[in-house]
Amino acid sequence: MAKKGDDKNTRGKLYQRLRNHYKLVVLNIDTFEERFSLLLTPLNLIVLVGASVVFITSIAFALLGWTPLRYYLPDYAEEIRVRNMVMEASIKADSMEIALAQRDAYISSIRMLIEGRIDTVADSTAFQVVDPLEVNYSRSREDSLLRKEIEREDLVNLNPNFNRDNKTAYLLFPPLKGTVMDRFNIQRNHFGVDIAAPKDESIKAIDDGTVILAAYTAETGYIIQIQHDNDLLSVYKHNSSLLKKEGDKVRAGEAVAVIGETGEFSTGPHLHFEMWRNGVPLNPETFFSFE
Repeated sequence: MAKKGDDKNTRGKLYQRLRNHYKLVVLNIDTFEERFSLLLTPLNLIVLVGASVVFITSIAFALLGWTPLRYYLPDYAEEIRVRNMVMEASIKADSMEIALAQRDAYISSIRMLIEGRIDTVADSTAFQVVDPLEVNYSRSREDSLLRKEIEREDLVNLNPNFNRDNKTAYLLFPPLKGTVMDRFNIQRNHFGVDIAAPKDESIKAIDDGTVILAAYTAETGYIIQIQHDNDLLSVYKHNSSLLKKEGDKVRAGEAVAVIGETGEFSTGPHLHFEMWRNGVPLNPETFFSFE
């Protein structure tokens, strides 16, 4: 019983020491004037230190988890790089698949021509000679309706090479108006154009589509990629901020980012803009006048 009593007394004395009040005083050594004083206990000091450690740890996790600082973590940066490589490989694989199918069809046609199997390539009636005097050149009703439909589409179709399957007019919006600083050059691996514009200028989607990438990289800063119809992909780099996230649907002419100079490869406020189709880079200046 004495031992239990001693333990109880020891705990009581320890608790009492933790509750003892101490005064921290800052004095002017020349005049001994009290400039600052703080009344505290060891227990309060322990609680304050613990709370500070928890707060600092929470801030560190928040910065590394929800800010661009996470892209400097080795594992996360590697994950982003691998994801971009997988996306590029997927685009190239789709392009190669289409190219191989076209090549196989071409080789098959050539083989049938060489073997003399013309009837399997085209119907021989397609090569019959027709007397021009026997041809009726008057327009049919169907022909007149088709001509009107095509003429109506051509009034607003500024890019006939990108007609949609539903035969609606297809209009591409320029992402930005500004000065072209660096032009498209495949030999230098510069697959887009650099456009300088005023600060805080909004960057617009060139067409309806879906955001497939909205991220930050050390090289290109804030980057956004949009997948459009007809395997068209638009890329916008070095933005100061992004207005859309991955999976968002965007409309043609809708603001998706703000011009900036983020990333190691940036030399001032500008937009690096790229267009890809079936894994092949396109020269944006063949579609837009940026100035």
